[in-house]
Amino acid sequence: MTLFDCSVGSSGTVTQIGGGENTHRRLVDLGLLNARYHVRARNKHSVLVDFGSTSCVIQSNVAANITILER
Repeated sequence: MTLFDCSVGSSGTVTQIGGGENTHRRLVDLGLLNARYHVRARNKHSVLVDFGSTSCVIQSNVAANITILER
């Protein structure tokens, strides 16, 4: 399951980050690999996600490349 497939209020752990090399590196450098997440809002273009004390708006094409394990 990907982060873009999640519904509002879902939470879990990021297990894998795909996509292009630059996107992968940037998200891993931010510490998102194996991070806990909580989806706060979503629409067809983006997802608002809390990663601990950090909130991010992630575009749908990037969120579709982030594999998660929902709790």
